[in-house]
Amino acid sequence: MSFRPRSNSLTTKKAASYQSYFAKVLAKRLKYLNNINALLAIIISISLSLPYGRFWWNFLLAFILRGPLIFIALFTIKLARDNNSTVEFSTFKTLGLQVAKTLLSRKFVLNSIFYGISTYIFTSIFIFQLPFTFDYYLLSKEYQQRPLVNDEWVYYWFYSFYLAIAYSTQHLIFQRNRLLFQYGVTKVKPEDALLKKVPKLIGNTIVLNSVICFSGPILYYLIRSFIYKLNWFVIIIIGLDSNLPSFRVSLKTMIHLSYVSAHIIFAWEVVNHIYNVYATIGCLDGSKPISTYSADPINTLLSGVRNVEPENQLSRLTAYQELAYISTTSDPEGVKLRNAIYNAHSRGGFIWPAILDECSLIIKEATLRINYRSGADLKALKQNQIYVKDDFRTSLKSSDEIFGNSFTLSPTPNSQSSPIPSMKKYDEKVDSKQNASVKNIKYSPIYNFFDLQIWTPVKTIFSSNIKITTNENSKTSLLNYFANITNEVKKLYFEYHNHFLATHMGVFFRITIKRDTESRVVNPVNFGNAVIAITNLVIHAIEEDKNSTVTNNHISEILTLLERPIRACSNYTDLLPTSVYLTQEQKRDKNLTKNHLIALLHDLTMNEFFQVCIKYNYKLNDLVLSSRAFKLAKWVIDVAIAQEQQKHKGKQGAALSMQI
Repeated sequence: MSFRPRSNSLTTKKAASYQSYFAKVLAKRLKYLNNINALLAIIISISLSLPYGRFWWNFLLAFILRGPLIFIALFTIKLARDNNSTVEFSTFKTLGLQVAKTLLSRKFVLNSIFYGISTYIFTSIFIFQLPFTFDYYLLSKEYQQRPLVNDEWVYYWFYSFYLAIAYSTQHLIFQRNRLLFQYGVTKVKPEDALLKKVPKLIGNTIVLNSVICFSGPILYYLIRSFIYKLNWFVIIIIGLDSNLPSFRVSLKTMIHLSYVSAHIIFAWEVVNHIYNVYATIGCLDGSKPISTYSADPINTLLSGVRNVEPENQLSRLTAYQELAYISTTSDPEGVKLRNAIYNAHSRGGFIWPAILDECSLIIKEATLRINYRSGADLKALKQNQIYVKDDFRTSLKSSDEIFGNSFTLSPTPNSQSSPIPSMKKYDEKVDSKQNASVKNIKYSPIYNFFDLQIWTPVKTIFSSNIKITTNENSKTSLLNYFANITNEVKKLYFEYHNHFLATHMGVFFRITIKRDTESRVVNPVNFGNAVIAITNLVIHAIEEDKNSTVTNNHISEILTLLERPIRACSNYTDLLPTSVYLTQEQKRDKNLTKNHLIALLHDLTMNEFFQVCIKYNYKLNDLVLSSRAFKLAKWVIDVAIAQEQQKHKGKQGAALSMQI
């Protein structure tokens, strides 16, 4: 995506859009990055020359030549961030898929080009301090028709290429290009965030530089033959011997390259960090919302909320951020904007219903993705006799978790308890039996592996189904036979698949809770700000909406709307999809599986639902709610009353103890 300002040749309608005002504010903020880059370029230029003598000459060059060139190298990183920054999580559920899709993407190619340009500017400056600056060939004492290529010189430029590719790869695979926001936070002070992560930047530099420095010679040794063959024509043109020269990467060369790459990586880390800080300041320019630069701020803000173009996702997030700010602020200017939402019109009517529609789309889309279960997940639910409840608990205990158990376990015919504990005990018994059988085997390891891993499963499959084929003329028996074999093979596959996921190689194929939740709610900040915006707008409408723009139908729609993600988040937390990989520690302690993104969104939505119910308690019976929303609202009111009664009793008890 690109965060660069659009062309000035836009129409008047486009020029009044929220994106145009946001682009100007963002460009103004990123000017500070250019100023810091200029200072950083001078410091790095001087630091690179310190161990190599001629300090005052290099100090002069730092301002005349080296500094400006390094500034260009750092500016290319800013351009890279303009093109690859995002505010969304990755939709890929596994690390392996993330790696594969990233390396085959157009974004990776462009990002690597930017980092490659930056690297070669750095290394082109640094090579003039090394003894082999122009020694791209070697003169041998023995007679040769053509001189050999200097392998050390070739490795220097290969290392530059490798450094750019390695950094670009980790930057995209680990989503370090994602701008971090928090819902409900409208502004971040740059001065507070600039120096906060300096130790982390240094740590990242040390780790990345060590890995690249030590892996570079190994990789080069493995592919150097291919490199020389790839450049065979160039070698012939410049009159050198095309034969493969001896490997000449020395420890001294590695130290030189480690020194320059440490500077390069640290400079990149600093530039990326500063870019993140200034790009995530928020929706306030000073103390002024961005939309107020427009003559019609509310319609401009609505245009930002409606802007779904991928390249404008940062401005859309900022628009939702500003909408949440307007709905919650007590600042006089913000209150005026909130009152304008209740009274403003557009061609389609009042602005408030349009805002409600846009926020509803965000919430509904996230709810659908949270609710989604694959065919395998649904089949597992049926096999475990688990189904989601239609109704909710209405306990009056204030200590109860809202929707803490939002699913039902159907009891087995022979037991009144849920089947899950018995299944767990059965698994433990099976594991203990298998472990005991393994200990009793005294044959060779190869025989043991063949017998346990190959022959025994196959023998089990056929022996368990051989009795079904007693009537070979029966078509039904034959179909059942193959169906049972298929089921046994599937069970065997899932067993080995789970064993594989537990290995080190399985890390690339695991669907962890973190990745699964992030792939379902790719932009939780917009979801959170949308929930905050509509709930607080209806809460403040009690006192500020003089025209009764917010009607009972709107309140009913919001309560019904919020009940759905609350139920979806509860169901997901209580009953994770079977495709999600759980570690042994997570299986033992279920509380570890309840600390994730979707659980956080549940708490936010539940809190906002609670606030709306409390404010509109006096007219709750007049609202047309769905049965689930009404039961949840009634539950919330009952819990609030119970909490107030407990507080009142606590105060009376404290007063009585004071009198005594």
